[in-house]
Amino acid sequence: MADQELREYGRNIVHWLKAVPSNIPRYIQERLPIVRWLPKYSRAWAMKDIVAGITVGLIVVPQGMSYAKVAGLPVQHGLYSAYIGAIFYCFMGTSKDLTIGPTAVISLITGELVTQLAGRYTPVQVAGLSCLAVGTLIMLLGVLQLGIILDFFPSTVLVGYTTGAAATIMVSQIPKWIGVSGVNTREPPYLVLINTLKALPTLSWLDFAFGLFSMLGLVGMGLAVDRWGHGKFSIQLVKISRFFVVTVVATMFSFLVNINAPHDLEGNIIPRISILKTVPSGLPSPQAPKLDGPILYEIAPKLVAVALATILEHIAIGKAFARKNRYQIDSNQELLTVGLANVMASFFGAYTVTGSFSRSAVNFQCGVRTPLSGLVTGALVLLALQMLTPFFYYIPDAALSAVIMVAVSGLVSMPQVFREFFNVNLWDFISSQVALWVTLFVSVEAGIAAGVVFSLVVLLFHVARPQIRLLKPLRTRPDVFVASSTYSTSNIILDTVNPPPGILIFRMEESATFPNMETFKIWAQDEVYRHTRFGGRARTAQDRLWSDDLELRIQQLRIQGRRSGRARQSMIPLEDKELPYLRAVILDCSSMNNIDTTGLQGLRDLKENLKDYAGARDDPDVFFELHFVDVHDSVLPILERSGLTRANQDPMAIQLRKVQVLRHTRDMESGNPLDSEDEDNTPSDRDSLLSSHSQRSSSSSASLKAIGSVSGLDSLVHLTIPDAIDAVHFHLNQWQRTRGEQGEAAGGSGLATSDSESDRDSLYKPSSTHELQYI
Repeated sequence: MADQELREYGRNIVHWLKAVPSNIPRYIQERLPIVRWLPKYSRAWAMKDIVAGITVGLIVVPQGMSYAKVAGLPVQHGLYSAYIGAIFYCFMGTSKDLTIGPTAVISLITGELVTQLAGRYTPVQVAGLSCLAVGTLIMLLGVLQLGIILDFFPSTVLVGYTTGAAATIMVSQIPKWIGVSGVNTREPPYLVLINTLKALPTLSWLDFAFGLFSMLGLVGMGLAVDRWGHGKFSIQLVKISRFFVVTVVATMFSFLVNINAPHDLEGNIIPRISILKTVPSGLPSPQAPKLDGPILYEIAPKLVAVALATILEHIAIGKAFARKNRYQIDSNQELLTVGLANVMASFFGAYTVTGSFSRSAVNFQCGVRTPLSGLVTGALVLLALQMLTPFFYYIPDAALSAVIMVAVSGLVSMPQVFREFFNVNLWDFISSQVALWVTLFVSVEAGIAAGVVFSLVVLLFHVARPQIRLLKPLRTRPDVFVASSTYSTSNIILDTVNPPPGILIFRMEESATFPNMETFKIWAQDEVYRHTRFGGRARTAQDRLWSDDLELRIQQLRIQGRRSGRARQSMIPLEDKELPYLRAVILDCSSMNNIDTTGLQGLRDLKENLKDYAGARDDPDVFFELHFVDVHDSVLPILERSGLTRANQDPMAIQLRKVQVLRHTRDMESGNPLDSEDEDNTPSDRDSLLSSHSQRSSSSSASLKAIGSVSGLDSLVHLTIPDAIDAVHFHLNQWQRTRGEQGEAAGGSGLATSDSESDRDSLYKPSSTHELQYI
């Protein structure tokens, strides 16, 4: 046996190796999308790509230098990050609109890292190591195709911590914007504001003037274009390029103010206002970041926060523009791209890069057609590094602070956004507020962690406490089953009737897994206690457990049911004699996509507990069954193997039924479903197979082919609830006949058999439109 398995394993390896050459081109196209779209590049696209690239370049030059200052780095490192990110994404990105480079949030977290390790490592060393570590982590997620983890981070958390981070950045720039010195801008925002007010006597009026006029220019151009520039791209360019324009104008005035400024003994200018001063020209030589185990261990929590912020911001922006332009992005490829971009950037003096919302929006507004615009942006930044660094010397710090404050103001979500969260879902609103306020008062990484942890706790709570419904048929449409409390808070009142006496129908709006199974089991038993009477033998004092309070519990549940208005049409009786015996429970499994070991054991325990309550455990002459409806193909095999769905017939009859349904299914696929009916097939079988699963659970049709034991009167698995009710009556009649007690059961079984059978048939008789519907 081992030799055979070894040979099979060897054949698989040989087959895989033979397929490698033919798969290489496809793999290259997947990993380098430019190979796929560049041969189809149209000349008509070139002008828009060039305009978009130049426009984004004019924005990223002042923004890159500004964000580098937020990160606590020399300004040229922001430009290194800008050109590497823009160029690299052109080759591997899957979004035409997305542009990557330095961003406000990442710069803020990087600045916190630099401050944490100040005195032991240089800012450049910290930023480079962070960039390498974060890039490696993100690249690993992309290689392992783990983009699915992004689904666990809600957009509300992104909005919350982004708003908090933007507000933190804006507050941290106030001291330099107004020319106040001696304020630690790395402290929480409220402390920065307090210390700024205390330091007002040190205010430099010349710096304040530059900051004020820069702010007025940026805001004024934006407002003017918003008012008069609708539909005019040439005017919109004024707003788009305002950062570059204000920086140039402020620098020119700064040069004029400092043209006659005094010099120190070494010949360096003593400026009258705060300016950038010397910015190295050219590019740094490639250099590997210094790897240090202790430093990685110390900053690991912040590195995780940087990685989360990087991928959340990047993927959210990419998906937003893809949705707007009706194309798809590959999340795993995007993770691989941004990860590799950061790994490469760490060797060239850059710090962590990710997608920028503001620059991507400009890219979109310019009508960009392909990622090729990134090459133009990167070339413009390289040109600035080579030729414009002497000009950067006189850029006022106050003007850069104004640029930063206006740039990040677009990341601040207005109150109406949070009001919408509140109106849609209270938990979404709370998660956004947790992320926002923790970011403001603690740190960005703490805000991200708090928001994500809170959202995961809420998610687990919803899984552990699912919506569970007691279903009832409509009086006018007995084939339509609705939750008895579905419309309790609306203006819609539906006239429902109770199912046949002794039958209860439940639906759990979740998979049956370990967090929620105990809740479902307790809820189902409580509903059984409310609506049916105890059918077991009376317990003597000797049999009763010391903790047995079932009678008291049942009485309390029925009183609660009356008070809560669970049964508005017919009040729940308090006495057992007014209630039917329990004869069957039907589980609607349409929302149950998965079941685990705990869920399966919970169903077994539920069945045994209900059998005990009905009296079927102690007395073989008592009838009780558990039926399943609309079971998904991933759940049905598990239920079949467990024995929970085994029909009450001998194995030969079950196999015969399987063959009949399999033949029925093949005839349906061949286009002759009506011709497949034989003697044993009931109209209910045919109509259910034809209609129900095509609308409600097409995935379960695969299980018909594999197992086939569904929808028959001899089965415990059905396609519709009416089928299940018919099967319960069919089984009950068989059970009564075999015991020769049909007359006695008709008088006390709790199920309608003689006098009320015509009423039951009128409500639940199979018809040509026999189909389960949901509301």
